[in-house]
Amino acid sequence: MPSACLYLLDEPHVRLGEARLELTPSRPTYLLVYLACQGAWVERERLADLLWPDSPEEEARHNLRVNLHRARSLPWAEALEVERDRLRFAVQTDVALFRAALGRADWEAAVKLHRRPFLQGFPWHNTPALEDWAALERESLLEAWQQAAQRHAETLQQAQQHPEACRLLAEILRYNLLSEDVLQNYLRAAYLAGQREAALRLYERFVQELERELGLEPMRATQELAASLRRAEPPPMAAPKPPPRIPLEVLRPPRLVGREAEQARLRHSTALLVHGEPGIGKTRLLQEVFPQAPLLRCREGLENLPFYPVLDYLRHHLDTLPDLGPYREDLARLLPEAYPGFTPPPAEPSSARARLLEALARALAPAGRLLFDDLQWADESTLELLLYLHNRGQAWVGAFRTHEAGPALAKVREALHSSGVEELALEPLENSTVQALLADLIGTPEGPPLFSSWLHRQTGGNPFFALETLKSLFENGVLRAEGGQWHTDLDEITQDYSELQIPPKVAEVVRRRVGRLSEAALRVVQAASVVGEGFTPGLLADATGLSEWMVLDGLEQAEQAGILAGTRFVHDVLRQSVYGAVPSTRCKILHAQIARALGTQAEAAVLAEHWQRAGEKGKARELWLEAIHSYRQKGMQTQALVVLQRASETLEASEAGLLRAEVLLELGRFAEALAAVQGVKPQGQTLYQQAKAANIQAEAHIALGQVGEAEKTVQVLRLLLDQLDQQDQAGAIVDRRPFWLIESKVAHYLGQAEAAARLLAPLVGAPARDPLQATILTSLGATYDELGDPERAWPMHQQALALARDLGAKHVQVDICLNLLWSAIALSQVRNDPRPTKEALALGEEALKLGQYGGSEVLRNNLAFAYADLGCWELAREHYEWLAQHAADPSIRCIAWAQLVALYARINLTAQAAEALNQAIASVEQTDLYIAHIRVLISTLKYGNEAQVAQMMPYLRDQNIEPWLQEELEQALAEHAARNGLRR
Repeated sequence: MPSACLYLLDEPHVRLGEARLELTPSRPTYLLVYLACQGAWVERERLADLLWPDSPEEEARHNLRVNLHRARSLPWAEALEVERDRLRFAVQTDVALFRAALGRADWEAAVKLHRRPFLQGFPWHNTPALEDWAALERESLLEAWQQAAQRHAETLQQAQQHPEACRLLAEILRYNLLSEDVLQNYLRAAYLAGQREAALRLYERFVQELERELGLEPMRATQELAASLRRAEPPPMAAPKPPPRIPLEVLRPPRLVGREAEQARLRHSTALLVHGEPGIGKTRLLQEVFPQAPLLRCREGLENLPFYPVLDYLRHHLDTLPDLGPYREDLARLLPEAYPGFTPPPAEPSSARARLLEALARALAPAGRLLFDDLQWADESTLELLLYLHNRGQAWVGAFRTHEAGPALAKVREALHSSGVEELALEPLENSTVQALLADLIGTPEGPPLFSSWLHRQTGGNPFFALETLKSLFENGVLRAEGGQWHTDLDEITQDYSELQIPPKVAEVVRRRVGRLSEAALRVVQAASVVGEGFTPGLLADATGLSEWMVLDGLEQAEQAGILAGTRFVHDVLRQSVYGAVPSTRCKILHAQIARALGTQAEAAVLAEHWQRAGEKGKARELWLEAIHSYRQKGMQTQALVVLQRASETLEASEAGLLRAEVLLELGRFAEALAAVQGVKPQGQTLYQQAKAANIQAEAHIALGQVGEAEKTVQVLRLLLDQLDQQDQAGAIVDRRPFWLIESKVAHYLGQAEAAARLLAPLVGAPARDPLQATILTSLGATYDELGDPERAWPMHQQALALARDLGAKHVQVDICLNLLWSAIALSQVRNDPRPTKEALALGEEALKLGQYGGSEVLRNNLAFAYADLGCWELAREHYEWLAQHAADPSIRCIAWAQLVALYARINLTAQAAEALNQAIASVEQTDLYIAHIRVLISTLKYGNEAQVAQMMPYLRDQNIEPWLQEELEQALAEHAARNGLRR
């Protein structure tokens, strides 16, 4: 089924594929619109308060359930997700697209998306809270559009597109005529567009409005512009707009935030190695703690120049060199400019190295503590000096990038560790620290929490990435410093700033690290990015054509570079960066090679993903179907839906739609299943697919209490099966069991147990070993229970449960246990032995914990009935109360309310019993399941008043029901007649 898109910044409507559906004002529509705009999960309590703020809590929640049921039936509500305490409708909207355009500073796209104010003119019948919400949204979105429109108008004027700029500025003034800066731009654009007369008329309106509203005259500059237009002279041009300004605080943050413990440790150390990721703040930390200490920087590309950072420092401080005494000549050989005109004698080879180290140490001694930065690029001589300084007692701190340390640094680190030198690892900033950093930069007591969370998520708490992101946002005009605050056009309309985009500068840092790898290592890392996680040297060797030895070497390089950690990427941003840089043709080849190399080692869904990305849709399709089938068998229907969504582009629309409907049925999302199958276009369907669609519709109708509709659908199904029998199947074997099973189920619900048994009996001997066979076994057992033969039914349910457990089919286990409970109650009565019921209760409670499936509500109902049969009233009441409040199936809700009447009356909760009876009678109209009607009628005859009995008596029809229920009905009728002196 095509995905829906809501248009709320236009004439309110929904696009569903090619179809356009107008939004009609109703509470189900209001509910979906609100959820769509939120985009995230919303608590049921919040929705109930919004839609029925003046109603009691229980009534509001009941109204919400009713309207939620109606909302699910809307053809564009497929994406609605419902949980016990919250809802979500993750559907595309033009509001979200508008926010995303603002987030990437695409002013033109934002202007085009905002065709008219948010839900303008849309009626909100008797929902004042929602109407207030919509008004606030409208105002915020309109303000954001005005900002975007002004920026786009500036771009149009720069591109000499004056008529379009003029039209856009006039549109802004239509909503805010008193915006004088916009009016000035409009007057200039109107002159250049040849629209002087229209501009002057608008100016006169502005003058009048300004006088009436504010008692002011236009500013002098505005009057001069209007005068120029009257004289048909070119108006004075506006001063060039300065480029977006990056606040100085962002360019040079005033202080270090969030490193208090690290600073304390540095202050109390004599020698310490500090390491962390690039941009984590190593240099800033060193300079913050020791602002007067000299910083000796090692340079990338100069790793082969001995003592480079030391000599670079000394050259800039020749005038402060101390008297080196006998070591003067040793330094002079290395640094002749320190002693002009002095020619040192040749060095003694045996002592030259030691003397040189001593000379350098003495030259550096007056500087006090030394800071060595970027030691990953230090030459071996500098590292040797570092060790010498430590042994000599000189104070220093060294910093290096964690994953870029070479062999020479590793050797010196080992020696330093042996001498007691410790290391300090700088970790990314916490979210709270990023918020404190922003507070510091903005100059406010607290940083903006939502924006801080977004910045932390996007940059991983890396200070450099965070600052580069802020700079880019300022450069692009997305972020602005105004009035001592920072603002974006999203501030009033975003949920979490997720619309903002990471600037390319940050990604460049990642690409640089990858670029240092050798060609072979890069091939290995590219293949690893295609695999994702869990790659092995053998798999990567097959994918790259390299030997395993070369692959191992490449993996080692990548790990040293901080790209990989074992069989995964250090951070997914790294994997995405590598993967995104692989040429598309090469990427397809890699996916295909990896799929072949994995063979049967990987799950079907993994292989399907690789083949799909390789462009091999035929191979992907078969594997997607296999994966979906496997997940369904394992009871992982939710995962099956996720996989099905991904697989949809390789499946035919009708195939995907029917599959989705089947899985929704298994999940107990009956209204969604019905909507999904009804949304599948019959054109192009095979007879088998049409039969399958009818089968699903019948299942959904039954689950929704629409037995009459189910019976009609089964009649259509019989006709389709007759046509299938007549059609030449070319040797194809079509599994008819699902069709006969649904026909038997409809017969069961119509009270035709013998007909159901005749349909099922021939299927039991089939050799199939699948979840459907387990369902057939338990269904036949259920018909024997209805026919009063639990001794025959009981072993069939047990056999079915054993098969379903063996197959791991959770939803089938639930269906079997609900039948097993019913059978156990009858069997316990026949044998006068409570053990079958107790055994079935334990199995039923266990099955209820497997998850929420199509049969879960019926299982809970049967558990409640079984507890009541054993006299466990509180346990029965607990289950029935849950069903009355939460069941999606109206038939189950109806039965639950009816059973609660007797339970409340038994423990003298008279008021609750009366309310339960009212609820039961009210819910009768929501189902045409006759058993539910009889249940309510029995409770009404026993506990209702004459008006209620009169209301329910039309539901007493000449229709077959199970003997035990018929007996209970006869008894209730007799008691009612005796109580009222009536004759039957």
